Amino acid sequence: MHARNRRVTDQMMRIVRTWRMLITFISLLSCVVLSGCWDRIEINDLAIVLATGVDYENDKVHLTAQIFVPRKAGGGDSTGGGGSPSGVTLIRTAEGRNIAEALNRLQRKVPRNMFWGHCEVIVINEDAGKHGLREYIDFFLRYPQIREHAYVFSTTESAKGILALLDPLERSSAESLREMANLRLGTRTSVLDLAKSIEGPSESVILSRMLTLPPPDEKDKLATTPYIKGLSLYKKDRYVRTITEPLTVGVLLLAKDLNNIIMPVEFRSSKGSFSIQLLDIKTKLKPKITNGQWRMLVNVETQGEVVLNTTDGDLTDPTVLKELEQEWGKKLQELAQAALHLSQQEMRADLYHFAVEFRRFYPQQWKKQEKNWEKIYPDLDVQIKVKAKVVRSGKSTGPQGIPDENEK
Repeated sequence: MHARNRRVTDQMMRIVRTWRMLITFISLLSCVVLSGCWDRIEINDLAIVLATGVDYENDKVHLTAQIFVPRKAGGGDSTGGGGSPSGVTLIRTAEGRNIAEALNRLQRKVPRNMFWGHCEVIVINEDAGKHGLREYIDFFLRYPQIREHAYVFSTTESAKGILALLDPLERSSAESLREMANLRLGTRTSVLDLAKSIEGPSESVILSRMLTLPPPDEKDKLATTPYIKGLSLYKKDRYVRTITEPLTVGVLLLAKDLNNIIMPVEFRSSKGSFSIQLLDIKTKLKPKITNGQWRMLVNVETQGEVVLNTTDGDLTDPTVLKELEQEWGKKLQELAQAALHLSQQEMRADLYHFAVEFRRFYPQQWKKQEKNWEKIYPDLDVQIKVKAKVVRSGKSTGPQGIPDENEK
């Protein structure tokens, strides 16, 4: 009996030793396979890029990076006064035969590993746009670190100069541009939107044009702010022309990007004007193909608020209010017609993506006529209808500064 128990105990001990040896072997093997963060990159070894600029000079691409400087980010205003730029960024530029070569040379000018994951703004000079956007689009979408939702702007000035600005209000010009895009002061176009527009059936894109405000102090020319003025129009990935107000209003209206604007509306029956702030606008495109005839119906519905009245008209009078709505709708109609003429007759470019709507609603007919769209679009029958409504008259109804008849 005791001998049998001893044999059982010996077998159990052998099993335990075997398991211990197996666990030890697995642990040693895990130490070899799981080698830890051997390829880690510390944040102190990164140069965080906030914005990118593309220029084109002497047949070479000039790539500019706005890099965050962490040492200055936590500090206050060293001058002790208001409105002084914080100076938390630095600028580095490199050139190359293409944008990839420029990036490679740019890294050699920065002692840290450049990280593009926080790049939220891309500024493209119009001279670079004249040579085509496809190279830049391909790079921005192919390079793994760059965000496809980064905002894209155009400029007649140097893109490097825009990024070098030290905005007194924001930490960097990149933040200023990002906030302007969020305010919808012009078009809000991302890298992905840019690619879809250029590669899509319309093959055109509209970008907000950036300029530089004159600096308040001539001694520090960089202490100023970029601002939006006008639009840059591209056809088949190449820059064609720049437009400014009031034509930009009509272009943005048809492009479904009209926001954050105050429009003056004159009265023919009296001196002065009403200034109307846009509250809401809806632009609907309805393609029609009837008996082989291609047409586009554009229905615009807008609502606004009167913020200024320099006429003697009283908005409590239904006749005055109706006349104001008619004049406002007529003005929007005229601007939209001017924008349509620009697109169809002058540029012969589908800026407002009518082709996308025809492809969506009439896929079979579109497939047959896709190659002929450039010939169809300039002669396309487009009907624009605008319905404008004033829903608010501000805190006061009657014109200010004009005596009330009851007080006489």
